[in-house]
Amino acid sequence: MVKVNVATLKAKLSRYLEMAQRGILIVVTSHGEEIAKIGPAQLVTSAPVHWKSFFSKHPPIKPQRKGMPAGKLIRKIRDEE
Repeated sequence: MVKVNVATLKAKLSRYLEMAQRGILIVVTSHGEEIAKIGPAQLVTSAPVHWKSFFSKHPPIKPQRKGMPAGKLIRKIRDEE
């Protein structure tokens, strides 16, 4: 993490954007207070994600069927009017 004030950021914007692109978090300050953070647009990870193990730990949620199908419900509502 690197802290930089607004004036320095404006003067050396390209340098700080390159740092952010490499995965370094840039904290922008104004009058000593943090006002913004600049980081990489894409998540930078050091290890590849193993999707098979991820989904075995976090299985997708399957919808539960309750009631009647949407088409049948719409026809029923329409016929009641």
